[in-house]
Amino acid sequence: MAILKKREIENLEQLSGEELERFLELLPAGQVTISLLLDYVEDELYDAECNHSLRHAMKFMMDNRLDFGKLTSWLTNNGGYCDCKIMEQIAPIWRGKFGDD
Repeated sequence: MAILKKREIENLEQLSGEELERFLELLPAGQVTISLLLDYVEDELYDAECNHSLRHAMKFMMDNRLDFGKLTSWLTNNGGYCDCKIMEQIAPIWRGKFGDD
């Protein structure tokens, strides 16, 4: 039986204080930047269906000159392997912790 690694985003709801600070320090982009990424992907998916790629997330990363490799790895490791999965797997937990802003 395979051992499943718990996604770090799943722990976010329980973090506070120094643990939360450490989590934020280790992110591949800042808290505000990830919030903006989520907003961008959500806005783009409003008008178009997901093509099961990171098309909109990649455009945001390129437009904002983000570390594509690190951020893409973080997204996929946390269940966001395409734009719609980012919205399903990451956004609710992220916004639950940090709000919709």
